[in-house]
Amino acid sequence: MSLVQFESLSPFVEMMGIEVLDANSDGTRTRLPPREVLQNRKGDVHGGAIATLLDTTMGIAARADFSAQAASSTLSLTVNYLNPGRGELHCVARCLKKGRSIRFLEAEVLDQAGTVVATAIATFKVFAGVE
Repeated sequence: MSLVQFESLSPFVEMMGIEVLDANSDGTRTRLPPREVLQNRKGDVHGGAIATLLDTTMGIAARADFSAQAASSTLSLTVNYLNPGRGELHCVARCLKKGRSIRFLEAEVLDQAGTVVATAIATFKVFAGVE
């Protein structure tokens, strides 16, 4: 029995509008298009949306060299917010250490000008899928 309930992204991630641009064993790239519903009271992208972008991108990167039926769970996530997020945001994540089931990752979110908005490190548990 597979742990995976959805063919691609979860309904929550799809609702946010996160798009996967590239996912392979070298890393994962995603984008978050600008949406008013994701803004905070100042008009910047809400920190929770940025954390979700980081978490999602790293989760995909953690299981990129497993089958499509693999799942991942966040064990720890540390986010550092460096600049306000405005407009379209891009996230890049890569695995720093690949154990059989525990993965250590890093990621950063950049705005369209290439300014680093946030960075993160995380630990994920990966569950190999049953084909």
